[in-house]
Amino acid sequence: MPGPGGGAPLAKNDYVFAVTRAHVNEQNLLSAQDLEQLIAAPGVADAFRLLSDKGWGTPDLPPQDPDALIAYEIDRTWGLIGELVNDLSPFNVFRLANDFHNLKAAIKLAYSGDDENEQGQYFIKYGTVPVETIIKAANEHEFAPLPDAMAKAGRDAYEALAHTGNGQACDMVIDRAVLVAIDNAGKKSESQLLQRYAQLTVDSANIKAAVRCCMMGKSREFIERAVAPAGTLNTKALMDAAASSLQDIYSYLEHTAYAGAVEALKISVAAFERWCDNKMIELIRPQRHHYFSIEPLAAFILGRENEIRMVRLILTAKINNLDAGMLRERLRETYV
Repeated sequence: MPGPGGGAPLAKNDYVFAVTRAHVNEQNLLSAQDLEQLIAAPGVADAFRLLSDKGWGTPDLPPQDPDALIAYEIDRTWGLIGELVNDLSPFNVFRLANDFHNLKAAIKLAYSGDDENEQGQYFIKYGTVPVETIIKAANEHEFAPLPDAMAKAGRDAYEALAHTGNGQACDMVIDRAVLVAIDNAGKKSESQLLQRYAQLTVDSANIKAAVRCCMMGKSREFIERAVAPAGTLNTKALMDAAASSLQDIYSYLEHTAYAGAVEALKISVAAFERWCDNKMIELIRPQRHHYFSIEPLAAFILGRENEIRMVRLILTAKINNLDAGMLRERLRETYV
């Protein structure tokens, strides 16, 4: 698969070919009816059989192993994108979350002294920085080889963990830093879709952080460490509201682009996440009709991520015998 950058932009005819290939693969995406059939499947084995019939997985995978299936489908998605473009850097706005997840995992493993041979299960592929580079930086407590934003986050997170022994303190540093990185990547992107993706990702994370801090009665100092200085919202106003009451958060959001999400927030954070995911699907659907830019490819990636997330949810629920009604409430809109 091609590396993260360095290739020249695609020519117009190449975009047409790449987008056409993506559209062909979109025909295999799961529909709302497919997901309903998956939910209605009598058991786990039936659900896996339905997915197999839809082209998911391969006979070589461990049977009825959701983690192996999901990992395979993620590989398949990025493997296709790697075949279609000679430079993955325009999609870094999607990939940065993997980098910072890996940074968090590497720091915690380095701090705990876990056997390096057992580390593979904690890391995610398809970031912008090789996993080995991140692990080496954490093990040696030398983060300079990483990109500047990651290096600072790594130093601050390791120091927080070393001084407090508190994994949450480490998480907060990195979770905040990744939102700033995604926001910056979105602003640099020439794609309006990727710009909007970054905004929605950052704003929704900040809203969730503010709501959770408010519900737990956290101090203003804690809220300032949880909410990232990024996105389209007035974060000072959001933090002021979070330090006061949930109603103040709702009142603030009523005057923003997230006014339509307030009713979902009043139900639950999960309902708000569903609102955000559905909003993103609304944004990407029109991109399917464009042929001379990366937008349709970005939309395909997001459509696949949404699909994979829903399949993971359904399989987890099946394995744990959770209620089908709860599943239907959490389902998102589909791309197709």
